[in-house]
Amino acid sequence: MFSILKKNKLKFVSPVKGKLKNLDNVKDESISNRDLGDGFAVEPMDTKIVSPIDGEVTLVFKTLHAIFINNEDGPDILIHIGLDTVNLNGEGFKSFCEVGQKVKKGDLLMEVDFEGIKDKVLSCDVIVLAQEEASFKILKEDQIVQCGEKEIVEVK
Repeated sequence: MFSILKKNKLKFVSPVKGKLKNLDNVKDESISNRDLGDGFAVEPMDTKIVSPIDGEVTLVFKTLHAIFINNEDGPDILIHIGLDTVNLNGEGFKSFCEVGQKVKKGDLLMEVDFEGIKDKVLSCDVIVLAQEEASFKILKEDQIVQCGEKEIVEVK
């Protein structure tokens, strides 16, 4: 019973300052259809990407466009930065994390030159996807959220 209570109180923070979006509004069919898991997206208004959860970094793609984090108290996540950003081969990205690193909510993971890459990619959305079954309720949809802001989504 206690694990159920804990799971119902999962807390995520915003990975970046920007407009909070439901996955339905992401310009990628596999993401908007939740084929890769449920989650949320933020249309960025700043360059700093922080960890939305407490956990351990398990993979940083060589192209720096995506990071996997094992969650300490809930679903593991994928942070996918932009759409078609894999084709940039790391251009415009600077990593501040590595595999095996323990992270806390709000720890800096990446800086991205969104101004420099926005005309080269389909979208700059920062997308957070659960890698296990989870259901996200967006609490501040279409509102501007601050980097590290709490109570932006509920996770069950």
